[in-house]
Amino acid sequence: MIISINKLALIRKKHKNQKIVYCDGVFDLTHAGHVLFFEDCKKYGDILVVMVGNDFNLRLYKGGERPILNEHVRLKMVDSIKTVDYALLDINAPHKDFLALKSDIIFKTLKPDFYIINNDAYDMPRRHKLVKGFDTKLVILERACPPEFEEISTTRIINKIKSLVNKEKGAERENPTAPQAH
Repeated sequence: MIISINKLALIRKKHKNQKIVYCDGVFDLTHAGHVLFFEDCKKYGDILVVMVGNDFNLRLYKGGERPILNEHVRLKMVDSIKTVDYALLDINAPHKDFLALKSDIIFKTLKPDFYIINNDAYDMPRRHKLVKGFDTKLVILERACPPEFEEISTTRIINKIKSLVNKEKGAERENPTAPQAH
């Protein structure tokens, strides 16, 4: 269920006797690796709340070419995954310390039992500090997926598409009379 950030206290109230797991991320070009991450997160509790990063902060973090999909599409995709109970959009404005702002909103209001991140999350020391003073346990997961998933990631998908486009452009230059693919 997609919720607004001002509904976090209601989630805690509604699920007061259940373990709430919180995670956040970009989730651009949602893929099976994201599904595996959410499944791993859900193993820690009863309710999974996922915050999807907004477009502006994502551009600051990943660069001007990202996101591929806008925040509304990414939020809808995350919400559609069956292990996700609640999905919300990060509405934090750009801020030099937006992780601290997040702690004020998430950890004080939602009061999750677990905050789950991957071992390659940026600014790990700050994430450790975020949970201090709260009854939230930080869990750091190793990225893992079955071999048949070919270590799937959004960056690998983007790079594969770029490679295919570059090959197609190279073929067009070598054979300019060949029919153009659209």
